[in-house]
Amino acid sequence: MPISEEHARAEPSGSTELSLPALVACIAVAGACGAVLRLLLVQLSDEQFMRFPWITLLVNLAGSAGLGLLFGFSQAWPGLPRWTLPVIGTGFLGSFTTFSSVILAGTSVQRPDVFAQLTSDLVVPPEIWEAGAYLMISMVFCTAAAAAGITIGKAILGPAGGSAPVLQEDRP
Repeated sequence: MPISEEHARAEPSGSTELSLPALVACIAVAGACGAVLRLLLVQLSDEQFMRFPWITLLVNLAGSAGLGLLFGFSQAWPGLPRWTLPVIGTGFLGSFTTFSSVILAGTSVQRPDVFAQLTSDLVVPPEIWEAGAYLMISMVFCTAAAAAGITIGKAILGPAGGSAPVLQEDRP
């Protein structure tokens, strides 16, 4: 049975497709790695002593840019294995950048004891304007970081998926 040209371009020869159980397992492992990395960065920074959640913001900006970059690569590079977006994007980057952390940092102004319940250390809750600024900055700049990542990912690989552009000769 012949393979269509479009199908042959979409799936490179020799690419390894994952079965559904293997894909779910890989997403879970990548998710665990992303969550642990985030936890380490927040714990090493002592963010609970800061009035503004700088580390959470930086992690979310980096993860949004990384997800945008990955998506841009996937759009410009048809040979990228299909499991890449779910494993790296949903698994690793999805757990690395969590909306729940944004909301937890934003709602701590309403319930200052939220952080105190999570840790026995002294916690510095943000003021209402700091929480509002954090939520607005997170929405605007994380969206911009993702858009920049998509643009850069597509630009790096070019419109033809990384191949050199074909120049046409001018004929008189």
